[in-house]
Amino acid sequence: MPSPIRKSNEVWLLVSRRGERESNLLVTAQFKHAYELAIFEHRIGEPSLGERAARELWKKGGPVWLWDRSRFESLEEALWSPVGDAVRLEKIPVKRA
Repeated sequence: MPSPIRKSNEVWLLVSRRGERESNLLVTAQFKHAYELAIFEHRIGEPSLGERAARELWKKGGPVWLWDRSRFESLEEALWSPVGDAVRLEKIPVKRA
């Protein structure tokens, strides 16, 4: 069975930010998979946004940031704290060679 990513012109990129380091975690064709893996990979117990709210925020424009509200009160704290931990979901175009 062919991969859904092969058919897509755009994919979801999951970027992890821990402290001041950013790293790409994965690429997937569906928002739901990216959201679920962000929650799982970063052990987010109390997500800053539910899946539906995150999707609606993305539709308004730009990437979506997720963090654990039980550990960090705001996005700024999750991003700039020395022990900060946040995840960015964004849709990027697929470039074919």
